[in-house]
Amino acid sequence: MRLRSIAWAALAGLAIAALLHSGALVFATLAAAIFAALVVVSRRRVFRGFEFERTPERRVIGWGGRLEITMSLTNAKLLPLVWLRVRDRWPLGLRPQGFTLERSGWQDSQRLSQTLSLRWYERVRRRYQVRCMQRGLHRFGPAELEAGDPFGIAGVVREVAAREEIVVLPKVLAVPALELLTGRPLLEAPASRSLARDPTELRGTRPYRPGDGLRSVNWRATARTGTLYTNEFEPTALAATRLLLDVRVFEHAWQGVDPERFELLCVVTASLAAAIAGAGHPVGLATNAILSGDWRSVDIEPREGALDEVLETLARVVVIPPDDFSALLAAELADESGRGDVVIVTAALRPRSRRLVAQLRAERPTTVVYVGRPSAEERPFVDAVVPADFDWRTRDALDLLV
Repeated sequence: MRLRSIAWAALAGLAIAALLHSGALVFATLAAAIFAALVVVSRRRVFRGFEFERTPERRVIGWGGRLEITMSLTNAKLLPLVWLRVRDRWPLGLRPQGFTLERSGWQDSQRLSQTLSLRWYERVRRRYQVRCMQRGLHRFGPAELEAGDPFGIAGVVREVAAREEIVVLPKVLAVPALELLTGRPLLEAPASRSLARDPTELRGTRPYRPGDGLRSVNWRATARTGTLYTNEFEPTALAATRLLLDVRVFEHAWQGVDPERFELLCVVTASLAAAIAGAGHPVGLATNAILSGDWRSVDIEPREGALDEVLETLARVVVIPPDDFSALLAAELADESGRGDVVIVTAALRPRSRRLVAQLRAERPTTVVYVGRPSAEERPFVDAVVPADFDWRTRDALDLLV
């Protein structure tokens, strides 16, 4: 209803009252017109001077961590909000502590519903505690607000964007078998298998052993003696490790994905990255996974302090059929500047990938961590296995069978 319509209706009522010479009709017409005008004006101004905010305590949080979310509603005007209903969209994977969340009609979301009233110039803050039980990039909003006029006749609905994002990192488990997996003492002893060595500090030469990289062959000593000799360099203080994550579980993309195996792959990779970085070694990451809202390839060079970026990247990978992992292995082989150890985390080693892994092992130390049960053809290429049914949600250490 508009004010113009109310005015015309009031004039019509007054005209009829004048024809009938009815003072009661005049009073009723004016009272109804004033009341209707007040309703219209209050409906127009019900959300004027009103602010809605939702603020997470942190933007990045570990899996299973507690997060406080503050909701602030401010009515900065004389007109009170007799009743206000808030329906706020929250992501799945947040477990409420001391309150309830309803299932929403939108995919991958739930809803916080509450009803309250706000007096003039009043601000209300409410704090909610949740536990973050699902890895990923999670989005809040929009929020739907419905407020009533002071007379309680009709409600006004308004949608507020109020979009917020949080990143829940994958769960990080202890890796007791890391030293056996890499063949490397993790603290003060020099790296025994790493190719991350200082090329300016030549220790000497020794006979070639299977597994030595071809780049380290001393061709002058080989030509003089007729036997392959390898240069030995002093190890660098920090041996870099590059994690290669293959998230494709099935042979063909049209077969879809396995969400549970996908999550386990992320947990294994995050745990290895944290263990390697915790031992003081630079760590990097490359994967064929796709990131939420970002279609660029993932390639984080090993460096000190890169763990946070690695974990946040693993948090953002989404369950979408990925590219072929063999392309990533081929790129790793073609990178002549690549040095350091390689740790491959995969749930399937296809024929081409097996050939590329063999070539990579000829270049530098390479370890394959297999999530699931490797086949007879895959087993010779696998160094460690994580069972497919490993319950990472309830465990504190990674069950790594070396």
